[in-house]
Amino acid sequence: MRKLFIISLVFVTACASKPRQPASESFSQTPPPEGALTLDQALTQGQESTVEYLKSQVKAEPFGGLNSKDPAVEMPAAIRAERLKTDNTDKKQQSVFLKKFRGWSAQKRLNHGEELVTEFNCDKALESQAMGYMLELDFPEQAARDVSKNLHEKVLNCENVSKTESVFRLAVFAIQQNECPRAVEYLEKYPAPTERGMRDRQAYLKTFCSAQVDNKNANPLGGYGILLGTFQSPVAPTQWYLGASSGDADWDRLLASLVKLTAEERSSTVQYLAGKMNLEKFRNLPLPFQTSVLVLLSANGADLSVFQALHKYLSDHPDSVTASAANLLFPIRYWKEIVENSKSADPILVKALIRQESAFNKAARSRARASGLMQLIYPTAKHFGVKKPVQLLIPETNIHAGSEFLAQLISDFGSVELALAAYNAGPGMVRQWQKRYPTENIDLFVEMIPYTETREYVRLVKRNYKIYQSILVKPQLLGGNP
Repeated sequence: MRKLFIISLVFVTACASKPRQPASESFSQTPPPEGALTLDQALTQGQESTVEYLKSQVKAEPFGGLNSKDPAVEMPAAIRAERLKTDNTDKKQQSVFLKKFRGWSAQKRLNHGEELVTEFNCDKALESQAMGYMLELDFPEQAARDVSKNLHEKVLNCENVSKTESVFRLAVFAIQQNECPRAVEYLEKYPAPTERGMRDRQAYLKTFCSAQVDNKNANPLGGYGILLGTFQSPVAPTQWYLGASSGDADWDRLLASLVKLTAEERSSTVQYLAGKMNLEKFRNLPLPFQTSVLVLLSANGADLSVFQALHKYLSDHPDSVTASAANLLFPIRYWKEIVENSKSADPILVKALIRQESAFNKAARSRARASGLMQLIYPTAKHFGVKKPVQLLIPETNIHAGSEFLAQLISDFGSVELALAAYNAGPGMVRQWQKRYPTENIDLFVEMIPYTETREYVRLVKRNYKIYQSILVKPQLLGGNP
């Protein structure tokens, strides 16, 4: 396991740029009982000693069938991940409108948008909002901008539709026109929901207008929380410690299984079981038990499950962030390989991108047939020396090709932010966005990216970069390029 002192630098240089006020409902954890192993100690002493400690604490029996074709064969349905329900009829209906309007000519979109403004009623709120988005295809035409703005403003009067994205776009439109009082008015009159960093994004947009923001409950390790500088190391840091009892026999057996598999160095099986866990239920278990599971998952490279569980927990309990908890979120994996194979790109940026692309899973594959640490598709990778698709699963080969591709994008676009957007959405799409939206203020441009996935991707890679920039040994000390 990694040494704790490396990650502790995060809180000095990356996050503590502004004082953080105590949260309204400050989180506190019960002090560890005498003899308990703290998270700090677990990460410092190494895997073998930590596993031996957990062996002495675990009372449950591991699941059977861990050696079978499906190691999760005895894992009860009660703790298995559930399929996400997608019954959002509004989202489905809006998708229908977006698809239809995308196929129209610019003039047809404009004419219909003007009709919706004139004849507006809240029964047409979803259609109007969709048209407001689609008119951005025709930016920077002033008529398209005016009608899009009018449609989003109409939507604000309706209770039967989510107004959040309309508020964000109206605020950005106003900032672009140097109308900051108007932008702040939108953001304060229609507060964003807390989920997925919406409230933090709202606060971040206010900073473009030098407005005072209430950031005391911002997620300190979220993409916007880092930019808001919300974290200051607490005077009495939360004491995370390892526990072996969840209060549920099924979860206790899962922990026993993870301990057994870790002792047997069966990382791939641990990763498989991690992918089967119901993370929503897991987050409701006692924190000491969660800590034990997260330590074992991290030790076995099941980083994606660690990230998904711990980011949400820390978002809900921002006062519980400590250096050791952050250590689990930002592991120092593949750094030597990155430095040695990133000759044209900043290796810290490559590291930040890998965390977002594959969560350090060298065997990761996507539906788009992207593979490996940097999630490359073979038609792209072959331009950078990859001779066969299977070579993308070799970390060194993947890193070399991916870093060369990233360096080429940075050279082509002249901006790290634009290059990251192109890495995620494709160069052609980014060139279209450049034609639509002003790029003088690149941070504001990022907030205008119409693809939520790409906008969040750019922001989170930049978050990763800020943290890794603070904790990684400089490349030149390892013999790599600066």
